Amino acid sequence: MSMSVRRIALLLVAVLAVAACSNGSGRAPYLTQPAVSCPAVDGLAGQRSADPLPTDFRPVSAIRCAFQPIVAPSAGSRSSGLAWVVAQRSAGPFDDLVRALHLPPQEQNGEPVCPAVFVMPVLLALTDASGNTVLPALPGTVCRTPLPEVQSELDALAWVDIARQQ
Repeated sequence: MSMSVRRIALLLVAVLAVAACSNGSGRAPYLTQPAVSCPAVDGLAGQRSADPLPTDFRPVSAIRCAFQPIVAPSAGSRSSGLAWVVAQRSAGPFDDLVRALHLPPQEQNGEPVCPAVFVMPVLLALTDASGNTVLPALPGTVCRTPLPEVQSELDALAWVDIARQQ
């Protein structure tokens, strides 16, 4: 096994161990979107927000970027072990997604038991009719994954590929 693969495996184990820890506040956090690069989103909004979707924001389009782990990051990559694979656009309808994004993070009851799974990040940008784009924080579980309702609503939308990494 090469040294690069060992380092990535060790990094993955460390990330999973940290992610499984509770934040001690009694409520799961809002999950700031990953600080990884995706050209379809990078030009739309300046920075990821630590705040949830504003209550008055009404999206008319969405772009999401999916990622995959890479064994040896390229010299030009800013994503430290992750590379975007596909960017997709959806025209909605977004009512159910907006409802899911407005849910509060999960309550913590006792010590959480979190599975040791790596959830691949998804970068989500929402744009309203005025052209304003936000990358909202997502309501999370105590295991620091997006709420299942959020993932279900994202999966339910019709998505069209707009860019694919070779």
